[in-house]
Amino acid sequence: MIVSRLFKKTLIIIIILFAVIALITIVSSSWNLYNQLTDEFKSKGTAIGRSISSTSADILLNRDAATIQAMIDQFTEIKGVAYVFVEDVQGEIISHTFVPRVPPEIERMEKSGHKKGIVDVNIDGIGDCMDIALPIVEGAVGYVHVGMDKGVIVSNIRSALLNQISLILVIFLASIAIAYFLVNKISQPLNNLSSYATRLASHDFSSTVEITSNDEVGLLARTMSSMAIDLRDVFDRYEQAVRDATVELQDTLLYLTTVIDNMADGLLVTDTEGLITRANPALSDMLALRETEMIGRHCEEVFSRELVELVEKSKRDTDRVLTAEIAIARNRVGKAVATGIYKDSAASQEGAPEGDPGKGIGSVILIRDITTEKEVDRMKTDFISTVSHELRTPLTSVLGFAQMIKKKLEDSVFPLVVGEKKAEKAVKQVSGNLGIILAEGERLTALINDVLDIAKLESGRIDWKMERFPAIEIVERAIVATSALFEQSNLFFKKDIGPDIPDVIGDRDRLLQVMINLISNSVKFTEKGGVTCSVRANSGDVVISVIDTGMGIAESDIKKVFEKFRQVGDTLTDKPKGTGLGLPICKQIVEHHNGKIWAASEPGKGSVFSFSLPAAE
Repeated sequence: MIVSRLFKKTLIIIIILFAVIALITIVSSSWNLYNQLTDEFKSKGTAIGRSISSTSADILLNRDAATIQAMIDQFTEIKGVAYVFVEDVQGEIISHTFVPRVPPEIERMEKSGHKKGIVDVNIDGIGDCMDIALPIVEGAVGYVHVGMDKGVIVSNIRSALLNQISLILVIFLASIAIAYFLVNKISQPLNNLSSYATRLASHDFSSTVEITSNDEVGLLARTMSSMAIDLRDVFDRYEQAVRDATVELQDTLLYLTTVIDNMADGLLVTDTEGLITRANPALSDMLALRETEMIGRHCEEVFSRELVELVEKSKRDTDRVLTAEIAIARNRVGKAVATGIYKDSAASQEGAPEGDPGKGIGSVILIRDITTEKEVDRMKTDFISTVSHELRTPLTSVLGFAQMIKKKLEDSVFPLVVGEKKAEKAVKQVSGNLGIILAEGERLTALINDVLDIAKLESGRIDWKMERFPAIEIVERAIVATSALFEQSNLFFKKDIGPDIPDVIGDRDRLLQVMINLISNSVKFTEKGGVTCSVRANSGDVVISVIDTGMGIAESDIKKVFEKFRQVGDTLTDKPKGTGLGLPICKQIVEHHNGKIWAASEPGKGSVFSFSLPAAE
């Protein structure tokens, strides 16, 4: 029969309880018994001493030592009396019961002047004694000393303790037997229930438990049996649902695997440590690597520096979609797009901040072969460059001759036509038409220049003159270059330079082009108020902002302002005020310097265009 843990715990509790009770009882009874026996011995010794002192006064005065000896010898037969002796007033022992002589402990005690009262003394050969001294005739004749053996007290206490311990053991064994009977009556059904619950936990719902009592244990057993039947039905449905879900999941995984394996673009998945966890056949073909050569290895061991840097950036900057051009096999070019992977949406969790995407678990990179697209783009860029150059040459001549014609007409012809209304009207119309020709020619020239800049930036034909210089320098130069715009438009200009602005590394002229473009745009779209230029140092970057009080931009149009040939507003009612290439050019220049450019605006409340540049180390 299995001994239940309940019985073991009960037995331990009983043992501890009895041990505490027994210890308290033994200590208490021993102390009380010791005090009782001590008081009894004191009373007995005092009575003996008084008996001797009352009858020995005359005998002691007569110095009849033999009579005194005979008298005290009879008291040694009393249990507990260790010795008796009588001394005269000078302290000389007349008679005693010591054999063969008076112990030195008694002699030392006498010399110390013990004549009345009770003291403890240890005598070699006798043990611990209680010496009770009583005077004979108020001490005028002598003193009687009765020694009570304290060993008898200890012996009596020991005997009483043995009896008491025996009784406690009997009670303890009887309690164990009763506890065993009672606890076993409860624990055995509980053991059966525990075993039954274990079988249920292992999904053995066909097992039964034999408990027929009508108490709480029987009720619990019947409840568990009923629950087992319900659980069996639930688990049958659950297992069927799991089988169906497993089949569906396998089909879904097979479908996703098929889609991934048949993607035209290369797919690369890495974990947070940069280890490769997934690669599809298209990636293997693009990089001329077998899948077994990539899975489980670190990116640095397999891929080119450009792709490794993209993976590292996607791990650090999880909020952005990053792109880069990389070299792939067979002298071809690929475009890699990387973004972070998140386990779940933390925004849906209670207490999580809104917009938090969750815990990052790695990066996914898509790689597309853009060799053909690059070639077409290069051909397009070459075509645009060639056409732009071919257009700019005759356009320069047209503008030059138009300016000459206008000057000649204004200097030589128009002054001669005076007095005739029709002639003056014609002169005014010709002058206006020439102004339109010149204005549109200059606008067309600006467009061609912007197209050429875009073509150069995209083709990588710009020679960048990277050098270190104070960031405030490009702001100061841009203010000087655009001062005439503010005078013509009657707008105020304000500088807001923060403290400790660090240097930057970049192309002075190109960054100046960005500043002039942003300030010119603000002036162009601001009718009243003014423009503020702010410069701040922020976490290792220099942030330059151009803030205006103009018409503002709708939120839906903010992302469009950096697209090529796009201008916000209603093109049917709003007259275009530029080519639509200025901000895209600024974006490419800033991103070439490893910076960012962005805009914030609200219709009717002005706009803020900002860009950041890394501070020089």
